[in-house]
Amino acid sequence: MSEIQFKGNFHHINISPDSQLDIGQDVIFQSFASLNVASGAQLKLGNRVFFNDHCTVRCEQLIEIGKDTMFGDGVRIFDHNHQYSNYHIEKIAYSSAPVKIGANCWIGANTVILKGVTIGDNVIIGAGSLVYQDIPSNSIAVSKEELIIKKRPQGKFHAFTLTASDTLEELAYLAQELPELEFHIAAKTSISPFLESFASYPNINLYTNVHHDDIIEDLLDRADLYLDINHWGEVDHILQRALDKGKPILAFAHTAHRTGSGIYICQDGQPQQLADRIREIIKEKDSCF
Repeated sequence: MSEIQFKGNFHHINISPDSQLDIGQDVIFQSFASLNVASGAQLKLGNRVFFNDHCTVRCEQLIEIGKDTMFGDGVRIFDHNHQYSNYHIEKIAYSSAPVKIGANCWIGANTVILKGVTIGDNVIIGAGSLVYQDIPSNSIAVSKEELIIKKRPQGKFHAFTLTASDTLEELAYLAQELPELEFHIAAKTSISPFLESFASYPNINLYTNVHHDDIIEDLLDRADLYLDINHWGEVDHILQRALDKGKPILAFAHTAHRTGSGIYICQDGQPQQLADRIREIIKEKDSCF
């Protein structure tokens, strides 16, 4: 089990010796963190969970947070309340319920998350929100006088490309021709303004500075097909990894980094041919649902 990295200054840490910690890699609390884990409580933090300055976590029973979730300044998480009646508030007696927050979430500054709440994966919560009810995966939630939840639409079909180049053959054409397909383009470095401009297409999703292999594996797992359309070299043996997962690979003749079973190579200058083959794959996938 990895250890939490407390960076900056002025941390208040109180972790009971008989609590249970399950800490992933590269978990960071910045300055002015306040962390309490009570006797017998469980705190589970996935890889690369990040808390910015002035965050508070009070764990009396169970708080569980998935990998790559980020917390802005001043976020507070409580899995318990003081017990009370109409006449009295207990000082050290609590009612508790687990708090579970999914992976790849972004929790805005000064948000307060209360006991018993489950937040799904891939959720964005606006700054200053009070979260007192569950939020489903793939949502954006903004708290004004009430908690407002909006859907983050998810495509049915997905293509993946891992690249070290900003030149992806016929990417714009394919995105326009195949609006039903989500394109996921990942790079292990920062990307150029040219490649960044493709984010204006509603079905092109860019991932920059992807240094962790499990993120690439997640993208491969989601993909229905792999597009070998990037110029320059192959990155991290990605084609073999795609084949190992049974993902069909499609390429143009001059972008193909390898040939063989499971790889469809289109003639150069014939993007419609590639788009038609993608439609065939999508149709086959759709018939299986």
